Amino acid sequence: MKTNTVTNQNKRNLSTKQMVIISMFGALSYVLMLFHLPYKHLGFLEFEFSDVPAVIATLTYGPLAGIIIELIKNLVKALTASTTGMIGELTNFIISCAYVLPVGLLYNLRNRRKSDRTEKSKVMANAYLIFIFCVGVISMSVIAALLNYFIMIPLYAKFFGGLDGVIGFASKSVPAIKDLASMVIIGITPFNVVKGAMISIIGYYTYRLLKGRII
Repeated sequence: MKTNTVTNQNKRNLSTKQMVIISMFGALSYVLMLFHLPYKHLGFLEFEFSDVPAVIATLTYGPLAGIIIELIKNLVKALTASTTGMIGELTNFIISCAYVLPVGLLYNLRNRRKSDRTEKSKVMANAYLIFIFCVGVISMSVIAALLNYFIMIPLYAKFFGGLDGVIGFASKSVPAIKDLASMVIIGITPFNVVKGAMISIIGYYTYRLLKGRII
């Protein structure tokens, strides 16, 4: 009876710890979103680190934790500093979820499998880890391409001189951009692939650094 009581108390404490860390990471993610680098790809895309806390939480607690952090970040941004009528924040949330969901599910599946500690198993584990992040980056890039083609770029075009003006502005950075499709395929998608890869690397090694210490 006493053992069950201790076990239940530990579960409650762990749940409380998770909630606190997820809340802190959500706030940190929003703060990181406010930092801007001087360079903007195509004049409007910029690399930022606000997804890193979501990656860490996803690897630690599962995809739901990462989704909650992305929701907190984008909800606070939408309510306090949105410049797109909340459309940009909604799009960012969907794209981020397209990354953390497959990464979290596949990483949890990896952790459930018991394997020996041979050199071969370590190589396979590392290969599977790379596969996990590749799936996340591809998922994010595909969803981002679809949303940008059908929603975001046409929406921005209404506020910035029409579609021809937006394409012309982007072509100053990448002359090969001639229309909406080329803008998405050769302008935006490569940027998202690089961004996804960087977020994966930074997020994973930060997770390894914090594991057992804070999380």
